[in-house]
Amino acid sequence: MNIDSRLRLVAATQTIRLPKDFVEEMYRTSAKFTELFETLEVLLDKKTLDRLKREEIQYRRKQYIVAKGPREIRKVLSA
Repeated sequence: MNIDSRLRLVAATQTIRLPKDFVEEMYRTSAKFTELFETLEVLLDKKTLDRLKREEIQYRRKQYIVAKGPREIRKVLSA
C-alpha cells in the first residue's frame, strides 16, 4: 500500500455519512438543550430572578411606558 492509498484511507475513515433527517433532529435537540441550559442559568442567578420578579409586579401594576419606534425609545431611555 503506497502513501497515497494510506492517505485516502485515513481521510475516508474520518468522514461519516448521516441521514439528513437525523442531522436535522440532532440540531433541533441541541437547540432545545441550549434553551434549557439558558433557563437554568437564569433560575440559578438570584439577582436576575429578583429583577424578573420585580419587573413582573411592575407590569401587573401597569407601571411601564410604551414607546413606539426608535425615537420614542431613545426619549424614554434618556429620561
